Order: sequence, then structure tokens, then C-alpha cells
Amino acid sequence: MTKQTKEKILQTATRLFYFQGFHGTGLNQILKESGCPKGSLYHYFPDGKEQLAEEAIIASKLRIGNVISHFMAEHDAVEEALNAHLHAMAQLFQIENGVQESSYTLMPFGLLAAESAFTSERLRKASSDTYKYWESLYYTKLISNGYSEESAVTISRTISAWIEGAVTLSLTKHSNEPLLTMMDVLPKLLHLYK
Repeated sequence: MTKQTKEKILQTATRLFYFQGFHGTGLNQILKESGCPKGSLYHYFPDGKEQLAEEAIIASKLRIGNVISHFMAEHDAVEEALNAHLHAMAQLFQIENGVQESSYTLMPFGLLAAESAFTSERLRKASSDTYKYWESLYYTKLISNGYSEESAVTISRTISAWIEGAVTLSLTKHSNEPLLTMMDVLPKLLHLYK
């Protein structure tokens, strides 16, 4: 058994959790689509599906955190940084049949977070920690742009909530319009709290 096998199982599970949810994804499907033996799954994830979902959330926390950090570092002005981040997500919805299969590498994981919030304290906590981390990246950028601590907290939480809502709407509408609307409203929000 190799680390590559663990990564293959985790990547497959993450993709399936994003698009099918926790309860809609079975271990047999994860094994079939990853092409890995059952023994490998229980070797790397002895607590089964819940541990696998927790590690998928943590991996998403870091992967999407790196994407956010990239955009926050690439632009000096917070508005430009946030718009670049939103634009990258909006690009995922510019296809006829909805979202690209690879989109889970850039988008939040609302379905998994919402579905597990009432059924698993372990997954609820991992999701909560993830959102706090992403918000801290926005917060840091806002502080560096001269926003007060109180304003930076409010704006970073609002942006996080907006993104989750806009992604959900974009998925259901097969359109990037909700994310583009965020980009239109963002300057007003930033000006309101400056």
C-alpha cells in the first residue's frame, strides 16, 4: 500500500462528497471509482466513511485556502483580490451543462457541510474550522487594506456566506450570474464598512 493509493481514495471520495453529499456516497462507489482494494480503504481510514469525509474537508480547507491565498497575495487592493477570486469561480459555470467536474478543487463544500451538520459532530466541527480558516484569509487582507478589526470580521463572514450561497445558486441555475452579481455588489459592501 502506498501514499498514492491513499491520495487516490481521498480524491475520489472528495469529488463524490462534493457532488453527491455524504449520505449519497457509498464506500463501494468510492472503491470502484478509485480502483483501490477495500483493504486499502480501511488501512488508511480505519474509522470508515466519517474519517474519510473529515479528511476530505481538511484537504479542501488547505487546497481552497491556497487558492484564496494566491488571489489575496496577487493583488494589493482587497477589492481586486476578491474579484479575481470570484471571477475564477464564475469561470467554472461558463459551460452549457453546468459546473465542470473538476470544480470541487476551487469551490466550497456546502452540500457536505450542510448535510453533516446535524448528523456528525466530527464533520460539523471540521466544516466550521474550515470556514473560519477561509474567513481568516479574507480578514487578513482586509486588515492590510486599512479596515478596522470589527469591519474585517463582518466583511469576511459576509463574503464567506455570499460565496456559499452564490455557488449553490449557480449550481441550481447552471449559471455564473449569482457569482457575477457578487462582484457587482462587492464594492458597495467594502465602501460601506471602510
